[in-house]
Amino acid sequence: MYSAVQALPGSTNVPSPGPTLRVMHPLGWWPFLLGMVLAAPVLQLRGEVEGPLVLATPGLLLEGRGAVLRGDKGHTLSLLAPGIRVRGLTVVGAGPGDDFFEPDAAIYLRGCRGCLLEGIRVEGAPTAVRMEDSPRAVVRGLRAKGLGESPGVLVYGSPGVRVEGSHLLGYMDAVYVEYSPDMVIRDNLLEENGRYGFHVMFSWGVRVEENRSFRNGIGNAVMHGAENRVVGNLLAGQGSPVSYGLLVQDERGTRVEANRFQENTLGLVLMDAQGVEVKGNRFQENGTALRITRERGGNSARVEGNAFQGNLYDLLVDDPEAEAKVVGNRYDRASGLPVPHLPTGSFALLLARQPELSLFALSPGVFLWEAAEAQVPGLRLVALADPKAEPLARETRPHGGWLVLGLLGGVLWWRWRA
Repeated sequence: MYSAVQALPGSTNVPSPGPTLRVMHPLGWWPFLLGMVLAAPVLQLRGEVEGPLVLATPGLLLEGRGAVLRGDKGHTLSLLAPGIRVRGLTVVGAGPGDDFFEPDAAIYLRGCRGCLLEGIRVEGAPTAVRMEDSPRAVVRGLRAKGLGESPGVLVYGSPGVRVEGSHLLGYMDAVYVEYSPDMVIRDNLLEENGRYGFHVMFSWGVRVEENRSFRNGIGNAVMHGAENRVVGNLLAGQGSPVSYGLLVQDERGTRVEANRFQENTLGLVLMDAQGVEVKGNRFQENGTALRITRERGGNSARVEGNAFQGNLYDLLVDDPEAEAKVVGNRYDRASGLPVPHLPTGSFALLLARQPELSLFALSPGVFLWEAAEAQVPGLRLVALADPKAEPLARETRPHGGWLVLGLLGGVLWWRWRA
């Protein structure tokens, strides 16, 4: 049976259950949390409420539908105990701190195992949700617009967290993750953020599924982790001179499957990545669809069953020691005959070495050169072949000036990083 409690701005709202909670054995959490849900105290907010507000009662349910919580100092709402649920609340404002790693947040979670944020709206705060040491917390249906300098959802040291069904725009990174294995980022709309849509660091077993990431300043990235999965996403419109649909850097055993890369300067970039599977993706109208490059370490990848259509260049491998297995892909440039197809060209390789040649990328001379290479593969400087290539209906190759500028800027940026 629910009991109502009154909100006390700036303090803990409901008395703590006492020291027993702090010494409970980990195996006893789930029965305890189930009991709290069945007999949870309820905090009902109505109208306009001034923050900051701190909640530290395990299992508390905060019903905020129709209510607005406002704050301008520090975190506006802090959740500091397991099993707290917040539903339907609008949070406006937070403190001014916009340090990327320690920003003031509309909602801050610490020690909030299994907490739930559902149907939340956030306006005018540096960060919408910041969580630390909050395993298996869930952010669902968040709608938030940022101020440009901090992450929208910042997750640190919180295994098994889920961020799903949310719309985030106007942040530096929409979702930024560190040291949070087995996380799930699913079915989100991440658009017009200053740097990345999703940015996963130092984590493993993360699943990034069925998201739509559009027009972010740089793109999306999974970095310095292992066994991560990027599946079924639409990664499109990252068309600035230094952008890509997805960067996979210093990863081990990561899989990139069934995604759509469309109208990016660089579609997919593999950098110092070992044992990566690139399978069943569709690359459409990118500058360079897939680039395998090296900064400090080596690369090994299997590229299988993908479709390349309307890209300026399909594949560029500028790591001479890369172990790339390319087999069974479909290309709009492949012959209908059962012969190996060379998905990358000499000019693309030269661009990596002499970026100024980008000015000639769409010149008649380069078109003639590439046509000759297509007919006489022995002319090519790069001999990475797809022995089981299949033809794909050819579309008009993009000729926009923005693509040439994007290609030039992308190559210059990669050279600067090296």
